[in-house]
Amino acid sequence: MVDFKKLRESKAKPKPTNPRDIFNGLPKPPGINDLYASQAEVLDAWYARRTDKDVVVKLHTGGGKTLVALLMAQSVMNETGEPVLYLAPTNQLVEQVIAKSKEYGIAAVPYIKGQPLSAEFQDGKSVLVGAYETLFNGRSKFGVRGSGQEVIKVGAIVLDDAHVALSSVREAFTLNISVKDHKDVYTELADRFRPAFKDVGRGGSFGDIISGKEFGVIEVPSWAWHRKLDEIQQYLSGEVDDIDPFVWPFLRDNLGVCHCLFSKSAVSITPIFPPVDLLPTFEECGRRIYMSATIADDSEIVRTFGAAQEAVAMPVTSTSLAGVGERMILVPGLMKLGGTAILPMVKDIATKLAERKRGVAILSASGAAAKEWTDIADYPETTKAVSAQVAEMQAGDSYGPVVLANRYDGIDLAGNACRFLVMDNLPQGTTNYDVFRMNVVADAAVNSLLAQRIEQGIGRGTRGGADYCVIMLVGTKLVGWIGRKKNLDFLTASTRVQLKMGQEVSEAVTKPQEVRETILKCLKRDPDWVAYHASELAEAAHAAPVDTVALKVASVERRVFKLQRLGQYEKALSALETLIDDVTLSDDPQRRAWLAALGARIAYQMEDEPKGQKLQTTAFSVNNNHSPPRKRPMYVARPTPGKQSGTIVKRLREYDQRAAMLADFDEIMSDLVPEASPSRYEEALANLGAYLGFDAERPEKVHKVGPDVLWRTDAEFDFVIEAKSEKVDGNPLYKKDHAQLLEAEHWFKQAYPGRDSIRVSALPEAVADEKATPVGSFAFRLDDVTKVVGALRGVLVELVGASGDAAALREQCEAALTKAGLKPAMIRDRFMKPFGKSKLKGK
Repeated sequence: MVDFKKLRESKAKPKPTNPRDIFNGLPKPPGINDLYASQAEVLDAWYARRTDKDVVVKLHTGGGKTLVALLMAQSVMNETGEPVLYLAPTNQLVEQVIAKSKEYGIAAVPYIKGQPLSAEFQDGKSVLVGAYETLFNGRSKFGVRGSGQEVIKVGAIVLDDAHVALSSVREAFTLNISVKDHKDVYTELADRFRPAFKDVGRGGSFGDIISGKEFGVIEVPSWAWHRKLDEIQQYLSGEVDDIDPFVWPFLRDNLGVCHCLFSKSAVSITPIFPPVDLLPTFEECGRRIYMSATIADDSEIVRTFGAAQEAVAMPVTSTSLAGVGERMILVPGLMKLGGTAILPMVKDIATKLAERKRGVAILSASGAAAKEWTDIADYPETTKAVSAQVAEMQAGDSYGPVVLANRYDGIDLAGNACRFLVMDNLPQGTTNYDVFRMNVVADAAVNSLLAQRIEQGIGRGTRGGADYCVIMLVGTKLVGWIGRKKNLDFLTASTRVQLKMGQEVSEAVTKPQEVRETILKCLKRDPDWVAYHASELAEAAHAAPVDTVALKVASVERRVFKLQRLGQYEKALSALETLIDDVTLSDDPQRRAWLAALGARIAYQMEDEPKGQKLQTTAFSVNNNHSPPRKRPMYVARPTPGKQSGTIVKRLREYDQRAAMLADFDEIMSDLVPEASPSRYEEALANLGAYLGFDAERPEKVHKVGPDVLWRTDAEFDFVIEAKSEKVDGNPLYKKDHAQLLEAEHWFKQAYPGRDSIRVSALPEAVADEKATPVGSFAFRLDDVTKVVGALRGVLVELVGASGDAAALREQCEAALTKAGLKPAMIRDRFMKPFGKSKLKGK
């Protein structure tokens, strides 16, 4: 018997270090002869820079980045003889990396919990593949700084999907105390911070959240957190072993640089940025390779890992479109379907395609949303069940439909395993920190993260250049997001082109039957569609630009975080204030507000209360989702609003696809129902004013004085509104309610002397208690609010279909507002009513 292994080893040559040479010497799967042009291009560029400490490698989704990463890992092992660690965001991705390594004969072993690190790995003979928590945990087998444990040194670390790893890495440094499992600790912490929320006027919101009445996340004011650090550290040290002992070693000496976030389900203590330097294996590694998508903003790599700004600004990338699959992206919300219900139509299409043995998958934003699809689709909830379902589809034993909740990565459904992919609504945060950050961080940063999740999601159904799939985007939030011009800049060039094609195709569809026919153009390989897609996609063959401003901001943030941890508060605050004043951020108030809130935290640590108050006031004044300062900012009268029609048209022109504005409008107005909490109703009422072209705000929420909602108009008067949406039918306006309205009017006259206003109470019925004397006040019945919403939607529909330049649109808008009775005086006369007397006895 011939021993081929012995024969090969007897003729062993020096191990190649060039990834191309390594690939050429590997066994190939059937049908694979060579690398993609894009793979070869980035491997050559990386090899020239392989000794750099930080290198970002960018490839299209489905462009074969796993093979590229494994070849780089093998190159390092061959050259240095040192171990290489490969980290991925999920266990499913770990399994895929191991499978790919076996396919090509690259030695790799999985990390196994509870077992010693593989000898093959430590000898530099096999790549160790694990999830991010393999390395990043407080009891890491690789050694934690200060623990006295031996540190495992590695020659390189590959960080897969580094652009979306923030959430995975952050969770490794976050202490989550759930109500379900640790109610006593949750309650104890809530009780300790309840007075602080009351001090800043958020006692009601805090109470509703911890009692389970409200979704959302609320942050402990940083001044209050700082004052209680010692007692919190002492209390938690006695409780943490039963909660999460793997996190506490990271947090016990870093609580001063942590957020404390409450939701109805948990309290989370999480650092401003992950202190990854506590892992010497990572911090001292000479080669860190960040695998990323072809997006413009890689600033999260700087924030999460402390990578050098200069390195991230020079990514290794390719202009080739190899690996970019063919995607027909359809948006039913942009189609003129004459009132056809979208969800039933999409479900019917999905069911019929699966019956015809074409794989169907639905990506849903949450478990609750996923259950809306269970009438037609299987819903595997656990990671094991998802893996089994995906394996069946990959093997051709099942075609779905299958609905997957919040799983935008780690799912590969190549070929016929998925020919029809539905993305149901905008991805949403799954952790307390995700939700918090989406509320208070800069718009650009949030949209960049959302774009990455969308890219991941729509890439599940095409896993190579020869693959094809129809993607259907549904849900008002998602349709509204993709319709805004500014958001498209965060997507990759190929996705932007494919989305543009899909929007044009969608706008040409007018009947449900045409939706099905259009889908089949792709699935049946219509030559005209295939040629059209190829010719349009060619425009995307260029490298993504680098967002240098985002990288600069992230680099300063990370440096400030380091200084803050070292106790060098003056230097940290000086660097932040310099950045806040930087001219490049002059048009980005949201980002400056985020930086100001970080600065306030440092000022409180310095015991500089006035500076902390000033910076927190700055943050809160721009975005009142930030924690309020202890003393609310004085109200500053706003300038006279512009013309109503001009404001509406300006908003309309923010959309690349105007019909998407209707999706945004419908989503925001969905809270104008009695079932909504008073806070959500007030926010929606303010948004209604903004859509009407008024300058709308919520003075009472921000400044603790004034009305719930103020609509400032281009007419001779403004609307001073108190919302009483929680009243039941027949529940009248009581004397105390009207006194509140009179106080709001008094505030208005002081803020805007000489300006007329009308007093308005939004409530179910236009009736007042006999002890109330609401002469001159108007009732905005909830039913009439709904009528205004309907009338305004009609105006917007007309404008969406209108042609002409901005001036022509303003003229048409003015006429449509008049016809619909939506000019300020018309709203008062047509949709509001003077109060009548209640037949109930006064109280």
